Amino acid sequence: MNKNKITAALFLPATLWYPATAIATENCDSEQCAEPMVITAESVSEGVTTVIDPKIPRQPIPSFDGSGYLKTIPGFSVTRKGGAGGDISLRGLAGSRVSVINDGQQLAGTCGGRMDPPTNYISPETYEQVMVIKGPQTVRYGPVGSAGTVIFEREHLGFVDPTVEGRASLTAGSFGRQDYLTELTAGNERYYWNLDVNGSKSNNFKDGAGNEIQSRYDRQTINTAIGFTPTADSLFELGYGNSSGEAEYADRGNKARTIDNENWSLLTKKSFDGSVLRSLEFQGYWNQNDHIMDQFDKGKESGSNPRRTTFGGHIWTELELAPQTTTLIGIDHIDQLQDFRGGKNLDELKSANYQDLFSQKNWGLFTEIEHQLDQGTIFSGLRYDYWQTELLGSWAADNKQNKQNDDLFSGFLHYEHTLAQHKFYAGIGHSERIADYWEVMRASKALTLSPEKTNQLDIGWSYTGDALVSVSLFYAKISDYILIDNASTVKARNIDASVFGGEASVEYALTEQLTTTATLAYSHGDNDTDNVALGQISPLEGRLALNYQVNDWSLGALWRVVAKQDRVALKQGNIVGQDLGETGGLGTLSLNGAYQFDDQLSVSLGIDNVFDKAYAEHISKSGSGNDALAIEDRTKQVNEPGRTIWAKLDYEF
Repeated sequence: MNKNKITAALFLPATLWYPATAIATENCDSEQCAEPMVITAESVSEGVTTVIDPKIPRQPIPSFDGSGYLKTIPGFSVTRKGGAGGDISLRGLAGSRVSVINDGQQLAGTCGGRMDPPTNYISPETYEQVMVIKGPQTVRYGPVGSAGTVIFEREHLGFVDPTVEGRASLTAGSFGRQDYLTELTAGNERYYWNLDVNGSKSNNFKDGAGNEIQSRYDRQTINTAIGFTPTADSLFELGYGNSSGEAEYADRGNKARTIDNENWSLLTKKSFDGSVLRSLEFQGYWNQNDHIMDQFDKGKESGSNPRRTTFGGHIWTELELAPQTTTLIGIDHIDQLQDFRGGKNLDELKSANYQDLFSQKNWGLFTEIEHQLDQGTIFSGLRYDYWQTELLGSWAADNKQNKQNDDLFSGFLHYEHTLAQHKFYAGIGHSERIADYWEVMRASKALTLSPEKTNQLDIGWSYTGDALVSVSLFYAKISDYILIDNASTVKARNIDASVFGGEASVEYALTEQLTTTATLAYSHGDNDTDNVALGQISPLEGRLALNYQVNDWSLGALWRVVAKQDRVALKQGNIVGQDLGETGGLGTLSLNGAYQFDDQLSVSLGIDNVFDKAYAEHISKSGSGNDALAIEDRTKQVNEPGRTIWAKLDYEF
């Protein structure tokens, strides 16, 4: 299926429907607007920032981790390994090019084979907000994500009156999928306590051809926080989280015996009524990922236990130095240590001592400024990062450079202009990124890679009238792009690259009950040094969703269409994966429904991949490690699940 056909299929219906009626949110009463709905196609928000409520059920089957959740947002793709541990890619860029912030904490995985990317430790429903900032258009959240920044945020609030509230949900689906979640918040004007307990597990799934895909997983998570609000404008909070899991994958022999995370956080905030000083915020945190991978069950005497420990924190102060101008100044720190132990059996492994391998420390200083104009706003930011990288233990050697210091600079300038119901924006951004742990591994555990430098232009337009329309375009020129090249004796090297593309969406109410949303996302990547395609770029993708909502009922359908990808670079890509070959286009249909029993109880259900299509995403991993099938029957890539039926029950009190 070619790109022109996809564009016509998605946007011609939206054009024909345009004259119908005003958007549903402007015509429904408060009771009608609160009715249940399953999100199938997320619209592109205004500007470069998308803000989403993660507690609303979504299709495909509501995600238990961050990667599956982000896949529903235009511009994101996920590399499938099995049922867990999917790795996100934004606009064709993956790994540490996408910065993931867990309620103020820098989050990174520990496995050398990326069994545990940072989103693996995220349970989206337990957060109040997910914010996606595309491109290098912020400098406040630590080292800049050149592709973008994803922030999972929780509320940190006290109460005026004594309050107890909470919610619980249960999800069940095909292939033994079982999820549970419980949230509880209690407090008064001085103290509060938050608690969430959640878990998810699944057996191996089957693809549309009936092939069993090794994908079993089981994860349990608990998060809790106690807060003290001595005044209405001050807060102290101590938080703790613990997550424990196991998983098997279809792309490798090793299984994840444990994928554990533990974290602590101390947060304090204070607001001021002064003419200059507006607020102060301090957060300190510690988190540790502990991961055991092995093939002991197969009789192989090989197991390893990598671990990553991170200390970090920030101090932010917000100032109003001039009328209509807000300035945020901050300093932040990250101290990450990667260590390792191994053994020929589980007892030997657990009794071994950890050996330090890799250390990275960062100090960052930044300022962000927001200046209001009559019809627009100017946003700008500048950041300096000082990095110290050191090879330790068995990674260190006398004949190579074991220490490296880097001074990096990032910044952006962004303008938004509002004219009636139209908003226009344009921004330029620059980011600099050093090689991460996984890229240093591919570079023969040597500090030979130059920092990656991205210069990006973002432009866009949105309209909020009879329809909601948004278009975002970008062009990025990347110097010293860190390419993973398994076709070469040099597995990691610097090249020059360029990536361009964008996202578009139309949301329109055909009637007061029937709403349609169409989205489109496309990225094009070039390896300018070798004059070939840049590996691991997802093809053109479109979604067309219909939602019918009346009284306590909501019914919906999602048609997802993906073009073929013939621009490939075999065995080249990033730390997540490399191109396996060309892939054909595909289309899948999913259906959903929801019913609101009362103000507290609702149910949602769905059927994903209705026609049980056998397919794999372009950036999927190889299916060569799928022990659920004989070697001669294994698929080239890790296929997606076949027809999946699910139901979710939500209760609030």
